[in-house]
Amino acid sequence: MMSGDTYKAAQKAVRKFKDRRVKQFYDPQQLSGRAFAASLGHSDKVAWDMYLFYPPRSAWGELPPPPEVFMHPLRNSWADQICLFEKDRLRVKLTETMILYFKKCN
Repeated sequence: MMSGDTYKAAQKAVRKFKDRRVKQFYDPQQLSGRAFAASLGHSDKVAWDMYLFYPPRSAWGELPPPPEVFMHPLRNSWADQICLFEKDRLRVKLTETMILYFKKCN
């Protein structure tokens, strides 16, 4: 999405995350961003810099399912402005998600 988004920059960014569960992909054709935008009802756009939350056992197909909640930091964007990123709201949703994850895994 930015001029500095290159394969080389992506390889450098990968080294920032030591956890093997973290996966990073380089997507120069923006296929994943287009798929996520389509799941939000905007097949002609590209989603990026978004936080998407899905309910447990969401069915993923050719496209991602619509998220339960999503947030983005992009003012004056195609994305719903009511979902504009709010730090406290994100913290609450991340906490809820992690609690559900840990209950499921224990």
